[in-house]
Amino acid sequence: MAKSGATSAQAADEAKAGWFQSGAEFKGAPVRVVGAMGDKPWGEVMGGQPQQVGPEDMTAKFKVAKGFRLERLYTVPKDQGSWVSMTMDDKGRLICGDQYGAIYRVTVGEELEVEPLDIALAGAQGLLWKDGALYVSVNAGGKVAKAGVYRVDDTNGDGTPDKVVTLMPLRGGGEHGPHALVESPDGKWIYVSCGNHTDPPECDRYLVPKVWQEDHLLARRPDARGHARSRMAPGGWVARFRPDGSQWEMVGIGFRNQYDIAFNDKGDLFAYDADMEWDLGLPWYRPTRVAHVVPGLESGWRNGTGKWPKYYEDSMPSLIDIGPGSPTGFLSGKGAAFPERYQRSLFALDWTFGTISALRLKEDGASYTAEREEFVAGPGLPSIVPLRQPSAVRDNRGRWVQRRLAL
Repeated sequence: MAKSGATSAQAADEAKAGWFQSGAEFKGAPVRVVGAMGDKPWGEVMGGQPQQVGPEDMTAKFKVAKGFRLERLYTVPKDQGSWVSMTMDDKGRLICGDQYGAIYRVTVGEELEVEPLDIALAGAQGLLWKDGALYVSVNAGGKVAKAGVYRVDDTNGDGTPDKVVTLMPLRGGGEHGPHALVESPDGKWIYVSCGNHTDPPECDRYLVPKVWQEDHLLARRPDARGHARSRMAPGGWVARFRPDGSQWEMVGIGFRNQYDIAFNDKGDLFAYDADMEWDLGLPWYRPTRVAHVVPGLESGWRNGTGKWPKYYEDSMPSLIDIGPGSPTGFLSGKGAAFPERYQRSLFALDWTFGTISALRLKEDGASYTAEREEFVAGPGLPSIVPLRQPSAVRDNRGRWVQRRLAL
């Protein structure tokens, strides 16, 4: 009820008719404020941004491999964007990148603490913590920073990166731009994965002979709807560099849009490449596929109808063709508290069908073949990015879909 311009609140079990009208008499007890709208444990009961109230067991809502449990730790609100990259610092805190915005730090404890980091970078589609520094692959930095690979140093030793160092500017962006950063098993290299809308940089060394062309004797047609009409060989590529930003080497080419790459338990590198969904059913359609990224790899992507068939002798065939989908995260089970067969597996995340596949590799001559098992699947689970250190997996709707790599 209002008095002299101030507002107060009272409550009663019963009231006279018309109590809500201006000037009506109302007698009740003062109301005690116990929390603001949206506070725990009630959350946003009237709608609005969802609030995290603690780990939630989601196993029953999805198809999950036997012996595993699925937990949701955090729901990313809209004002924090869509998180598409993740790493872990040396204190066990998660570092997460919004597709177009800030970089966040998540401390997992009794309650989750989420804070934006004061770093002059945005649009991080690749994050890697190594030796006290944060490496960032910027895709859509806009006015904050241009596309490229950066290192953010902790200059005062307080555990928070604060000084941005440019390692390699890149020309490219969007969903086929610069993507993941992965450390080599021996720690001497950092590998970067970029889609076919990213121009390859000038490198110090080329493990792939720098003679790539479209290589067609017969005429071919570009995409009828105009997609990537100007993009030619080498397409998507994988390069590596030293942690200090020196000695850039081109490792493999010929991808469409391999968002992520991963080393298996034997130290071999693999990439999970995308299909062109509009080509489905046509002779030149190539399904989503896993490639063995040997030094000097040519995977055969070309513009429009010109993609190389797998029988071309100078094109490395895939380990496994998975089919239609949208490849995103990709990682090895090495070091996880998993049964042995999963430790030797690669885990492939698909956005379109909301699936995490476990791929069991079998040596086949100088390379491998692979068998696929559906590891996690279910509606509303468009998986995006895994955490390479044993801890978590997150989906495109901001939900942690696997809390720990442990039984």
